[in-house]
Amino acid sequence: MRPIAAVIALTLFIAPAIAQQRTDGDLTSTPVRGSVHVLVMPSAGNVGVSVGRDGAFIIDDQFAPMVPKISAAVARLTDQPVRYVLNTHWHGDHSGGNAAFGGQGIVIVAHDNVRTRMSAEHFSSFFNSTIPPSPPEALPVITFSDRMTFHFNDDTIRVIHIPKAHTDGDAVFHFEKADVLHAGDVFVLYGFPFIDLSSGGSVAGMIDGLDLILRMTGPDTLVIPGHGPVAGRERVEAFREMLVKSRAKVRRLMGENKSLKRVVAAKPLAEFEQEWGQGFVKADQFVTTIFNSERDR
Repeated sequence: MRPIAAVIALTLFIAPAIAQQRTDGDLTSTPVRGSVHVLVMPSAGNVGVSVGRDGAFIIDDQFAPMVPKISAAVARLTDQPVRYVLNTHWHGDHSGGNAAFGGQGIVIVAHDNVRTRMSAEHFSSFFNSTIPPSPPEALPVITFSDRMTFHFNDDTIRVIHIPKAHTDGDAVFHFEKADVLHAGDVFVLYGFPFIDLSSGGSVAGMIDGLDLILRMTGPDTLVIPGHGPVAGRERVEAFREMLVKSRAKVRRLMGENKSLKRVVAAKPLAEFEQEWGQGFVKADQFVTTIFNSERDR
């Protein structure tokens, strides 16, 4: 997973020209259950697709250069048109295709804060880079504050906002009949998560979001993470356990009035590095995220 995660880091906030060079790989399509499929390219977010008599329903759309591949993959699944594109959050590896789809008149749907974030220039402290505002055609035209429901392709899709988790605009999507949940980047499988504090994210919100996901899922639910392979409930539980234990370890050191430098030097996440520290977010970086997130609560 290390090379994949490194590409994610590079393409999340870099210039479009570089991002285009990083999106030349293959896009694979895999059935999940019922009407739901997942389109995967290692350098971008997982695309959820529902196909059926009502048309195609897409969750996330990767980067702009991937739109032709996404469209072709959907066309192989159905001869019906794409009717909706939904964003799990605003980051460019999940919403970069919005302008192309929106320019075709396809309805883009997301949380209120996704439109707000995409409408303005944004500075990322983690990547020390500035992201320009998105063009008007990329912006969601339907937004919601808490939750909404779609009745589509003989399924009921519950859409629920997760406050202050990976960002302040995260949403999860549960296909009730298929029993498939798309978690966006509230649940990822590349290692320690990137929690975007500059976009209103928090460690506490991530844990709360995972608690909600676990309440929404059962033993047979299939979960599409923002990045990584489709998983079961047990992987969500393991991810949550790592976050809870990591936060507790950092909190203990903070309770001893240690500075950030001393907390990082203490290596509180050493036991998790082999399993979770091989992605682009290293243990020291995640310690820093936890420290800053908890300090600012």
